[in-house]
Amino acid sequence: MKIRAIKKREPLAVQSRVSKLARVEFERHPYPALLKEPAHFWDEVFIANEAYVLEEVTHPRIRRKLAYDAAMHRLFLEYIEGDTLDDLVRQGITLKDQGRTHRLLQSVAETVADMHAGIFCGRPIVHNDLKSRNVLVPVAAPEETRLIDFSHSFFEGNLPPFITDKKQNPAGTAQYSAPEKWDGDFTKGFKGDVFAFGVTAYYAYTGKHPFDGAVAQIGRAIREAPTPSPLKPGHNLLRNTAAIIMACLEKNPDRRPSMEQIARVYADSASLLK
Repeated sequence: MKIRAIKKREPLAVQSRVSKLARVEFERHPYPALLKEPAHFWDEVFIANEAYVLEEVTHPRIRRKLAYDAAMHRLFLEYIEGDTLDDLVRQGITLKDQGRTHRLLQSVAETVADMHAGIFCGRPIVHNDLKSRNVLVPVAAPEETRLIDFSHSFFEGNLPPFITDKKQNPAGTAQYSAPEKWDGDFTKGFKGDVFAFGVTAYYAYTGKHPFDGAVAQIGRAIREAPTPSPLKPGHNLLRNTAAIIMACLEKNPDRRPSMEQIARVYADSASLLK
């Protein structure tokens, strides 16, 4: 694909495991774009995968693909000024404003439910790396979210070889990885997203991950240890919200709710926070 000449390039100091990020501007084009390029040669497959998945996505809460240069492994995405949910947690914002935190998480739950149902997507999609750093909160819409980073995502029933063939770190981002992933089972993709949403919500409300420590400790705790309740002094959240988070974090994937059920709980309880 022919890409217009880039007239300005500004590297971004954003943590990303598989890419280098830059804000770029083009000749005769008024809007900036986000450029993703491989950080290492083996990252080319992840960027190509994201381009492939986003080709079938038109969801308004998912960052849009603009273009993909396969020859140079460059992916151009919609540029959105904002903070990640992880940034807001670290700044203490999610702990202080329960109403806003609820609305942000409701936005995430609804988006992932739509993905799982194939709404605004060509086919149902498993995100497979849902976490606070992959939830963007735009400056222009501070109570809305955009899901980002689909480098490890896949369509239901089409688990890519680069996931199943991994020899090291098969679980992905440790704190957000469901117990079955630690055992090498990636076939329950939707329920893996549900577990990751539970961790994301728990972290947003409490400022801490339910399971933490060294990687080996995290894996053992996720598979074996009881999940600590987010209902503690200083953690101001609704009891039905706490209950759905704990359900998301069930060890057995078959006992976890669907993302549609989670989105419904958030929608039904939103009026309690107005």
